Amino acid sequence: MAISYIELARLYPKGGPAAVAENGALLFDTVVASGSQIGYNTGTGAITFHQAGFYFIDWYVAPQFGLTTDGSNWAITTGGGLSFIGSSHTKISATTGFAILDAAAGETAQLVNVSDGAIYLSQAVESKAGLVAYGIPAP
Repeated sequence: MAISYIELARLYPKGGPAAVAENGALLFDTVVASGSQIGYNTGTGAITFHQAGFYFIDWYVAPQFGLTTDGSNWAITTGGGLSFIGSSHTKISATTGFAILDAAAGETAQLVNVSDGAIYLSQAVESKAGLVAYGIPAP
């Protein structure tokens, strides 16, 4: 596997509320760094793995508040239906998660709000969310 990586950030809007609907994908607005083997669609939030292999994904979301009864729950979901969930028991503390994904060439993944309501992203911090994905070389 060639070196493959991507780093995404959600920085905007600044000073105003931004909500991610229940079952909605978090849309990152900034590609901080990327290699050629992982792509990102800013319109859908889909991360595409152009080469088959194992990928490590690490992410965080900084919520302001949520219209939920179950806290802040997010998952990496794949086109094949897999979900890797990270949760916070409160609606205002950072939510983190990670996954190791065995992806086929062309497979996609998204970071999705799997709470039972909308989550509003923090207005108090510069970076509202971040995600890093990189390929794990075969032995």
